[in-house]
Amino acid sequence: MKKLCIYHGNCADGFGAAWAVRHALGDDVEFYAGHYGHEAPDVTGRDVIIVDFSYALDVLYELSFKANSIIILDHHKSAQQDLIGLEVVKEKLGYDGFFNELGPFCVSQNKPLVGALFDMERSGAMLAWDFFHDEPAPALIKHIQDRDLWRFELPGTKEIQAAVFSYPYEFAIWDELILERSTDSLYEEGVALMRKHMKDVNELIRSAAHRTVIAGYDVPVLNAPYFFSSEAGNIMSKDEPFAACYYETSKGRTYSLRSQVSGVDVSVIAGLFGGGGHKNAAGFRIAFDDLNKLPLKQQN
Repeated sequence: MKKLCIYHGNCADGFGAAWAVRHALGDDVEFYAGHYGHEAPDVTGRDVIIVDFSYALDVLYELSFKANSIIILDHHKSAQQDLIGLEVVKEKLGYDGFFNELGPFCVSQNKPLVGALFDMERSGAMLAWDFFHDEPAPALIKHIQDRDLWRFELPGTKEIQAAVFSYPYEFAIWDELILERSTDSLYEEGVALMRKHMKDVNELIRSAAHRTVIAGYDVPVLNAPYFFSSEAGNIMSKDEPFAACYYETSKGRTYSLRSQVSGVDVSVIAGLFGGGGHKNAAGFRIAFDDLNKLPLKQQN
């Protein structure tokens, strides 16, 4: 039976992490895009690798008794407390070492083989690359991390990522982007794309931004697809506790929350509604029948 890799869906960092797993382990892996607030896939009898993503502790325990093994590589602040109680995976061991060292210990303790590696200083893609590979990360993985952590310390990251976002999340295409394309060529391709993207973001904000109350906070919100949420949320959150972008599907409304360094910890807000993420970037999905709870639900 193939290994199962669950990665953060609709996210370049999440797919970059999935790509790093596939690049190391080959075709012997099935991939599943995970989303906060969605049910986990069937893991019965599987060796499960979760990258740039995690589930709540009670869900992880439930999965652990069905799966053959679970290893989690994550950096989202909301997952930190849930992962504290799990066995710590030593990075230098690698995937085989995870089984060789933790396997006998878990058997001796009569507990499921579940381990986690958590590091908020690296993105999910970089964590996965470092864990599964010995050589330095490709340049594009570094730029993916630079944007995902909202650092922008590397030259051209915004434009390079704008080019990356114009391609589908498909492994064959990402093989070319990471292994064959230069970041210089991606930068050149991304300049006009980034200019158009920011023009659209600013026009959306000017024409459609409004205010609503989320978890007791009166904040700016925007009805916009997820691919506008980072830049739009960052702009709207200035001088605000946080900002939110949302879109609707048949199963409910999905919110992406953004805050400034001095703003509210939005991973806590998202956690109130079963979601998660970072201090300054998080998300959740809420059922239409529960929208009346959106203004009222607050941290105890």
